[in-house]
Amino acid sequence: MTNLSAEPKRLAIGVVGLGRIGRQHALNALHYVPRTKLVCACSPMDQDIEWADKNLIPYGVKVYRSFEEMVQQSGLEAILIASTTKVHYEQVVAGIEKGLHVLVEKPLAMNLEQSRKILALAQQPRYSHLKVMTAFSRRFDDSYQNARKAIQSGRIGTPIVVRCDNRDKYDRSEFYMRYIMANPGIFIDTSVHDIDLTLSFIGHNARPKSCHAIGTIALHKELAEIDDVDNAVGTVEWYPPSPGAPAPISYYYISRIMHHGFDNPTEIIGTEATLKVNLHPRRDLITIADKNGVGNDVPPDFYERYEKAFVTELGVFADCVLDGKDLPYELDVAVKGMEVAEALQESLRSGRKIEWDVGGRRVDAREGSKL
Repeated sequence: MTNLSAEPKRLAIGVVGLGRIGRQHALNALHYVPRTKLVCACSPMDQDIEWADKNLIPYGVKVYRSFEEMVQQSGLEAILIASTTKVHYEQVVAGIEKGLHVLVEKPLAMNLEQSRKILALAQQPRYSHLKVMTAFSRRFDDSYQNARKAIQSGRIGTPIVVRCDNRDKYDRSEFYMRYIMANPGIFIDTSVHDIDLTLSFIGHNARPKSCHAIGTIALHKELAEIDDVDNAVGTVEWYPPSPGAPAPISYYYISRIMHHGFDNPTEIIGTEATLKVNLHPRRDLITIADKNGVGNDVPPDFYERYEKAFVTELGVFADCVLDGKDLPYELDVAVKGMEVAEALQESLRSGRKIEWDVGGRRVDAREGSKL
């Protein structure tokens, strides 16, 4: 006889890192995703532990200062990594080797080499039962999901140009400055989202042909110390998806100096129509008309804009683990995105155009050699 009162199976998950985004992930796992059970979290930072004392421990969540201690917790099934990018590689590897499912915030690692090592490890037969996914929250936003469905249905014909802008609000807070000074580069940190969206629009099998990037420092002068910029533009030429088909182009503009708030427009131009998402940033449906004109408020940051998407993302991951379903995209897609992002970062710093041959091997344009 079926026990109707039995509690449904939930995924026992631990959150690694309790900074800005880690706290939101922890609250989502604890309160808003029905099929997850937050059993533990960790952070070495005093302010994070203090926050956890008030927001997690009262609900029975075990909080650790050490990642190594946390992954030893009995009954733990999965980890959500939201720590600084510098430790993603070692924590993802440790999680896989411990037999845990892994959801890791973008980027997967600091660079392409580390990303490929993670992919090779996850593809080993002994770990094939584990779900390992890079968290690209925008894929789970209703508007972007509807955009992808429209493209897949042929509504805009063949996508030819993908234009993505990712403009963060200007922020001089200690947290934000520490964050951007520790990041692996503006394209790797930020454009991986837009490159991933591009792959979702033009196809996961898309192959890059060339890329080029330029940038400048407008306000965050400290970025010169790490050879990075606060405004950048990158373009990618992709190989035609089939013989005789047009070659897609993607364009990425990234900024860290917007004064009005977070602004993230996307435009996909097809052979039969154009599709636009987030063209005009809005915090809500309120419009104010006064002596200064007509206007509206804008989200201050990415999380407010994609709050629901983060919940959906974790819910989908939990469903895939608990029900044995395929992930919505494989780990090699994230690695391909990292390859393009790293190439854009290299182009930004070197001033050179980066090229690939049709087989996917890097070509040194100066010598014509294969890398």
